[in-house]
Amino acid sequence: MLIKNGYVITLDAERRVIGDGAVAFEGDRIVAVGKTDELAKERGSDEVVDADGMIVMPGLVNAHNHIYQTIMRGLSDDGWGRGRRRTRYRWDIDVLRHLDRGKSYAAGMLAAVEMLRSGVTTTQDSHYINFHGDSIDGVAESVVESGMRVVLGRGCWDLPDLAPEELTEDIDEAVKRSESVISRLHGRADGRITVRIEASLLAQCTDDLIMATKEAARQNGVGWAMHIQGRLGTSPYEPRTGDPELRRFGGRTIEYIDGLGVLGPDSLLVHCTFADDREIAILERTKTPVAHCPVANAWAGRAIVTAVPSMLERGVTVGLGTDGALTNDSLDLFQAMKFCTLIHKVNMGDTGAMTAEKVIEMATIDSARALNMEHEVGSLEPGKKADIILLDTRSPGLTPSLLPVKNVVYSAACGRPVDTVIIDGKIVVEGGEIQTFDEAEAYEMGEKAAYDMLEQSGRLDRDPDYLKPDPWRYL
Repeated sequence: MLIKNGYVITLDAERRVIGDGAVAFEGDRIVAVGKTDELAKERGSDEVVDADGMIVMPGLVNAHNHIYQTIMRGLSDDGWGRGRRRTRYRWDIDVLRHLDRGKSYAAGMLAAVEMLRSGVTTTQDSHYINFHGDSIDGVAESVVESGMRVVLGRGCWDLPDLAPEELTEDIDEAVKRSESVISRLHGRADGRITVRIEASLLAQCTDDLIMATKEAARQNGVGWAMHIQGRLGTSPYEPRTGDPELRRFGGRTIEYIDGLGVLGPDSLLVHCTFADDREIAILERTKTPVAHCPVANAWAGRAIVTAVPSMLERGVTVGLGTDGALTNDSLDLFQAMKFCTLIHKVNMGDTGAMTAEKVIEMATIDSARALNMEHEVGSLEPGKKADIILLDTRSPGLTPSLLPVKNVVYSAACGRPVDTVIIDGKIVVEGGEIQTFDEAEAYEMGEKAAYDMLEQSGRLDRDPDYLKPDPWRYL
């Protein structure tokens, strides 16, 4: 297939932007990128997609997500959920106990609609609500059906108190169950599913679990990940809190886990909100990538902004993520791109602190590198997977197309410009319409799954006003 006459943003090593450009691919691989007149002569017999008036670029790569949360959208906004339920754990555990395989599948299909229609072809996913051992398989089923690409993280923890006891696992159990997920899901869907092991959060994991999961990841040849959201020893539920032996770290979580030997290019640290200069130097030395989720960080109401410009100056790989619907409400990476530029401009007091060009890199090739997938996705180059999106410039936010690269970041989200999505060389979205599954059915299934979880938990019976947050009157 030959995509011709487009405005091609390659994200290749030279960062070429090709006016009247073309991309050719055979099967699931890109074979040529260049000027339309040159490629059209070479490939005259190819099936042709006329991309006149279109921006052609690599599919977006979402560096961090929680797909299961899509069917709980809105339940934690404005601090309402946490205060009202008076639970130590952030989400409503009574509801999450009913997150089974079918509901995870419904969440995955609903998430696929949102991501595909906003140009995301690859997403990371952290799945740690394992009341039902096969709930993660529901997410995988949605990936198989939708045609997306996913890095599926199986999360675990062994410390009780912060989260319910039913979700804690001893170390042997956590490793065994994680390896079971690898054996049945890793490489599925023609390689579109890869699996990682995750130690979910420091406040929920002992040092031994952190090291055991990392070693299991090494033994199985997969990546490893962990959320780094707070400073060391600041959670009231963490046994490390108050330990005088740890005062020498001064709250530096990354410095602490560096001593456990788990950092490196195949380890992904999510958020890193409080990382200071000493810790950024550790990220640089160990070549450990970071997943930055600016919308989710702001959602939490913290005045601290992850020091991404400093990380980038030191050569740290920083990918861009949306996080889940419970800390963002949106899986639209175009929105995250704009917010990323703005929050760092404000934080640094400098309009040049974060540019559109850098944020597009973060949402494509840098996210791919953070997920160890830079040789497969994230740019339009011969040999890479044919994961390609076409944005129609004849849409709100992209017209006039005087500076298309700037428009992609600052105004694309307002007009839903995604016309075509190609993943693994297959057209998944065409003319703005999803081709691989019924979008209307995904909405219906997601709505039903959400209400089923609430009803099965008895939450609506016990609290008829559960879905009526103050101060408005609901009649």
